[in-house]
Amino acid sequence: MPSFRRALPPTLSLATGLVLLPLSGCSTSSTPAPRETSPAVTAAPPPSSPPSAAQERPKASVPGPAQIDFHDLFTGAPLRARDEENDELVAVPTRRLGIGMLVVPTGKLMAGDPLANLSANQVLSRAVPPGRYPVELLLLDDERGRADSLLLARVVFTAGRPARWETAAVAGENPTPSRPGARTGYPSDAATGCFVDASVHAEYAPPGQVRRSIRGGIVHEEHINDGRAERNSGELIQALRATRGAPGGSLGHAEWKGTLGNLVAFGLGGDQVVPTYWGIDASGALVEIISVVDLDEKRFPDVRWPDG
Repeated sequence: MPSFRRALPPTLSLATGLVLLPLSGCSTSSTPAPRETSPAVTAAPPPSSPPSAAQERPKASVPGPAQIDFHDLFTGAPLRARDEENDELVAVPTRRLGIGMLVVPTGKLMAGDPLANLSANQVLSRAVPPGRYPVELLLLDDERGRADSLLLARVVFTAGRPARWETAAVAGENPTPSRPGARTGYPSDAATGCFVDASVHAEYAPPGQVRRSIRGGIVHEEHINDGRAERNSGELIQALRATRGAPGGSLGHAEWKGTLGNLVAFGLGGDQVVPTYWGIDASGALVEIISVVDLDEKRFPDVRWPDG
């Protein structure tokens, strides 16, 4: 059978830009056929063209998971909640509500439950400049426009954006959790939180008088409560009830006024432990303090929590 060969054109690999030469045909003759040569081929890259509409990636209307921090939510960042029935994330509306100005005479700030757990030894380790600062809540509403849950509460000390977050620890305690992922906060047994200067708290919940006596050579102490603390907390409870469940209101917010400053309180929606953080800018200045109330990570996976 006579030998035959069909010359195949060189093939350009789009993946590598190399010229691939096909193998020559085979012959049954014992005499090798002369090698055919092809001129070198130089392939120019295909001209670039703008992607078609089908190739363009649509811009996400909400950030990816774990990209929103607490400060972003107060400045209008969209929030998504997990719809467990359909196993998907859906956008939920949030509402920012100013509830007054916190008067801070000494800069020794306290955060806690003013109706049950807040005591004089709970002054926070960081001090703020004395002054007047806005207090704001971030709320989710129900279909009737009434507050369904309180997500965050904060006091704003200055304009700017936090570069890092630090656990708001009580003076003398380590602000870093003892183990990775651990979170600490103040306990609430009356479903209420607040921010207050230590000097104002001393007036709001004055210590009872101590009467000492010696009987049988032993010193006895009798603590006498004059009723002022109970009266002040009763006034605060009535004020909280006035805004609870009202359209455009909250789960309750109110202030108690002392002679030097005030206490600003807000309903939490239930008894819990409330993690609280300092927002600190790149220069080390305090921007804000935020208490996290109902921002469960499983329900709101887009929100980035601080490490500490």
